[in-house]
Amino acid sequence: MRAKLTRWFSIIMLVVSLVSTGCSLPDEYGSRRGNNSEAKRKLVVATSIYRPFVYLDEKTNQLIGYDIDLANALAKEMGATLEVKVLQFTSLVPALQNNQADIAIAAMYITKDRKEQIDFSRPYVTTDMVLVVRNNDLSIQNIRDLNGKMVGVKTGATSEKVAQSLKEKGIQIIIKSYRESSEYLEDLEKGRLDAVINDRLHQNEYDKHHDSMDIIGEPLMTADLGVAIKKGDKKMLDFINKTIDNMDKSGFSTTLQHKWLDKGN
Repeated sequence: MRAKLTRWFSIIMLVVSLVSTGCSLPDEYGSRRGNNSEAKRKLVVATSIYRPFVYLDEKTNQLIGYDIDLANALAKEMGATLEVKVLQFTSLVPALQNNQADIAIAAMYITKDRKEQIDFSRPYVTTDMVLVVRNNDLSIQNIRDLNGKMVGVKTGATSEKVAQSLKEKGIQIIIKSYRESSEYLEDLEKGRLDAVINDRLHQNEYDKHHDSMDIIGEPLMTADLGVAIKKGDKKMLDFINKTIDNMDKSGFSTTLQHKWLDKGN
């Protein structure tokens, strides 16, 4: 397991260029990048490793996942070359604010706090946040059983916010934050944590390869995932929303759902 973690961390700053072709790049998008024709035809997407949305295929050494397919579809619609920058999750919003990326696609929950810093496309996936325990630990059956328990979350992610809200409601949990979800899932499996708060789709993917955990109780929250865009970039926002609408109408969104998110796959 530690060897796998080392492999993931080795690609944190990986930059992967993927070439896509399609219809002409909108003029309004090209104007963002000046007069260089080559630069006009590049879409820079920031992301973060998070199965099944973005991860490294160990056979091909290429990034794959729902969000990678979505990024390719957007670049194809633009007729642009796609450049993917893999960052820590907490670096995604600053990357947009500092013009290091045009958009971020990283299974990012659309939240009120984030909308104060960046804009979001219309939702492309709906998911929820759940409580996860080892399946041999019967001491935790619901959130009320978490008093005095150590709970793992991801730094800067919605799981951390949900954990804080539980404390505010009087549930005395001990919160331990991690850079990557793979770290807290390993610690839960090894008994170093009592529970974790995780995205259901991410947990479903993890459970395909591990049989040691169960989701318990009702969802802690339900939320939508959106493409993140620099605040005020209305032309990019309109383009992405239109493309997602077309993906829904054409059935492409359903294809991605079946390919990456169905529990049985």
